[in-house]
Amino acid sequence: PVADEDKSTDELLPTAIKARPDLQALADQIKAQEYTISATKGGYYPGLSAITSLSDGGPAVDNLAWNWYGMLQLSWPIFGGGITNEQVREARATISVLRGQFEIQRLQIRLDLEQARLAVRAAKASEEATHEAVVNAREQLRLAEGRYQAGVGNMIELGDAQVAMTTAAAQEVQAHFGLATARAQLLLALGQP
Repeated sequence: PVADEDKSTDELLPTAIKARPDLQALADQIKAQEYTISATKGGYYPGLSAITSLSDGGPAVDNLAWNWYGMLQLSWPIFGGGITNEQVREARATISVLRGQFEIQRLQIRLDLEQARLAVRAAKASEEATHEAVVNAREQLRLAEGRYQAGVGNMIELGDAQVAMTTAAAQEVQAHFGLATARAQLLLALGQP
């Protein structure tokens, strides 16, 4: 059995979300896009740049002196064709798309988890039912064998009981396999190996 397989979807969802690296990647992309918006808004303000250089030079190789050059530049684009506004809008649209993808992925994880939980419950019920069918078929076979040995039953009744027992046993094996498969799907939905 899978640990906590009988818990509700709401109880298992945080575990499933933590185990999904694709969801964390989307969360990181959203955070990076928020930083991009902040950086893009810097285009509304003036920019300050500084350039310096230090070199030695002179009229002759044996008569060199140190030369220092420095420059400060302040620029403030007054009209850039609205590019900063559009870049901010584009970044906000991108973050909206990423948030939508994040929510879709989270809902898909919830759906996968709910389907896996329901599959486990159905497989358990099927396993119990097939076990009861095997018990009943075994009893019917025992009774048919007893009637046949006592001379009150016939070969057809015994053959039918044997076929019913074999069919019930095969269905029980299929139910065990179905439960194992459902549990594997639950592990996958929980992000566990």
